[in-house]
Amino acid sequence: QERFAAPARTAIEDVDAALAKQKAITMKALEELAEDDKNPVVRLRAVWALHAADRFEMTGKQPSVFDDADAHVRGWVHQIIMERFSPTMDAKVGDSTPTASELKTPVDRRFFASAILRVPVNARAGTLKALTQFPEDATDHVLTQLYWYALEPLAAEKPAESLAIAAGAKVPLLPLTARRVGAIGTPEAAAVLVDGLSNATKPEQQLAYFAGLQEANKGKRTADAPKGWADAYAKLSKSENADVRNTTLSLAVVYGDETALATLATRLADTKEPAAARLAALATLLDVKYAKLPPILYGLLEEPAFRSPALRALASYDAAGIPARVLAIYPKLNTAEKRDAIATLASRPAYAKLLLAAVEAKKLSASEIPGETIRQLRSFNDAELNAIIAEVWGMVRDTPADRKKLIADWQKKLTPNALTNADLGAGRAVYNKVCAQCHTLYGVGGKVGPEITGANRADLAYLLDNVFDPSAVIQKEYAATKVELTDGRSLIGIVKEENAKTLTLVTANETLTIPMKDVDKRTPSALSMMPDDLTKPLTEAQLKNLFAYLKHTQQVLPLADAENAKEFFNRKDLTNWDGDKDVWSVVDGEIVGKTEKGLKANNFLKSTFDVTDFKLSLKVKLTPNEANSGIQFRSVPIEGGEMRGPQADIGKGWWGKLYEESGRGLLVKEGGEKFVKENEWNEYVVEAVGPKVKIWINGELVCDYTDDKLAKRGQIAVQVHSGGPTEVRFKDVKLEVK
Repeated sequence: QERFAAPARTAIEDVDAALAKQKAITMKALEELAEDDKNPVVRLRAVWALHAADRFEMTGKQPSVFDDADAHVRGWVHQIIMERFSPTMDAKVGDSTPTASELKTPVDRRFFASAILRVPVNARAGTLKALTQFPEDATDHVLTQLYWYALEPLAAEKPAESLAIAAGAKVPLLPLTARRVGAIGTPEAAAVLVDGLSNATKPEQQLAYFAGLQEANKGKRTADAPKGWADAYAKLSKSENADVRNTTLSLAVVYGDETALATLATRLADTKEPAAARLAALATLLDVKYAKLPPILYGLLEEPAFRSPALRALASYDAAGIPARVLAIYPKLNTAEKRDAIATLASRPAYAKLLLAAVEAKKLSASEIPGETIRQLRSFNDAELNAIIAEVWGMVRDTPADRKKLIADWQKKLTPNALTNADLGAGRAVYNKVCAQCHTLYGVGGKVGPEITGANRADLAYLLDNVFDPSAVIQKEYAATKVELTDGRSLIGIVKEENAKTLTLVTANETLTIPMKDVDKRTPSALSMMPDDLTKPLTEAQLKNLFAYLKHTQQVLPLADAENAKEFFNRKDLTNWDGDKDVWSVVDGEIVGKTEKGLKANNFLKSTFDVTDFKLSLKVKLTPNEANSGIQFRSVPIEGGEMRGPQADIGKGWWGKLYEESGRGLLVKEGGEKFVKENEWNEYVVEAVGPKVKIWINGELVCDYTDDKLAKRGQIAVQVHSGGPTEVRFKDVKLEVK
């Protein structure tokens, strides 16, 4: 061993020396490549190799790579430098503000924004100020998010400094920063926001600070006014910007300003105020639980545009007169409004008893009470309520054996022949009534339950299990929770989010953000949000149509019925209509078809319902009378944007005539021209029952025609005819299903 030890050591030393020499040569070659090679990819790979070999010098030996012509090489150099530092490195090193030349391209800024996350929070201000001064980054989603990730921790630690950076930035960081500062929830943080609000000069900045203050007040019905609020209120309540004035007023309400409360209450009741301003006033007054709100809500029930929000708002109040008011307006409501009304009447045991009394008295049909409401009523565990429920709806299917028998019975009824002969349009109408509130199918519907477009709907057994036994297999996120509030109201929904301040509950009708202090009791359930008795009010024919629709592989139009016909035109927008937005709109509750330059081809606004036997009443004004329009019915869209089917004509020489569009042409030559008031509103009625069609103009029967060849089913549409400039208006639109 001694004979060979010395020579071995010498050999090892010689090898080490040779390797070191070779490594030095290799590193030198890499350094030269990093500085001098004309290919940026080669330079970049050389930089990576030097970094991996721990031979990358931050100063001195590779000066050119700091100012490389390629932004990716420059960016990687800066990233490597940052990786050499500990996250707790000296603040002075991290806060060395980059120069304009170092940030000259979006790639440079992306590397800096990524690397700054390793810098201590209190050392980021300089770099953030420099990074956020490029207006072109405002539309770059990646860069703005990177800047926000770097700024967000600073907002929590140094609110005033972070708000100053965000306010001076050329990218939209102020709304996020203000909300983050508001989330701190301290009086000091709110005061910082008010200070920024007072100094802001642009409405968009002021609204951003307001959003922060609203975040600070989240979960609070009232709050103490922050330091400096009185001066800010005096200034901003006189702003020329309506949104700023309205938000100032809303915050003043939260801060206990009685004058602001009275102002908002007056605005809400004033029918001359814009609808958006009134709805905002309602939201604010409801948030603070304004004691005098119910009488104002009674008035809103008479305005169709405000019925749903008013009905939902009434559920927050415990007043003896509320059920009677809701039941009195009930016959005027459309399907969606009826759901809101029933949800309000089911929100408290006292209200629920009056709801069931109305059902017993036949003032409401038992079939109009949805399954989730029946479960809500049962959840009160009130013997009197349960007795009425059992009498009207029968006993609930509580046992697995009951549900298995029901599924087996329907498996026999839903034969291939029964499903083939079912009415798919009627099935969609049933789906819209009982399912669409919570589920999305073909892009339409609610988001309470899971999307079912891609579900295994072709499998009848799958459908039967999920419809009749929805709680058998249920994902946790769709389990129902009963929430009882301190004011006596009871709710059943899915808890989507909660924090120390609020609980967000999604019910079948709405999403509610409830202050935690208003929650008296929560009872989680292993049951699905979808109740077992959802289909109990449906007839056998309706259920067959529903299952046929659910199994179908394409969307179909719903068939108009007595209920959904009330949603034919809502007087607010073109919901349930399909047409060219450059031609069709809703103005002051009227459907308007207008073209200033004329059209090369006919243009139609189509309702998204199928009709069979019906009566359509409306008023129409055509300007000029020499132009042409019409009302398609029982029609279908065809290629080229045209329609095929019967049309009740409108226009000089055509008023009241019956025409078959894209078919046989003129069917009834005599019209009602002599009854028309030119350039004024004219009452127009179209009735189709079986093969018989009647048309009235201003109360005069102008067409009475029977033809077995006429289409018996299809869409209703209104037309702007090809030709010169035209304006046609339709109002007081009412569809009745025969």
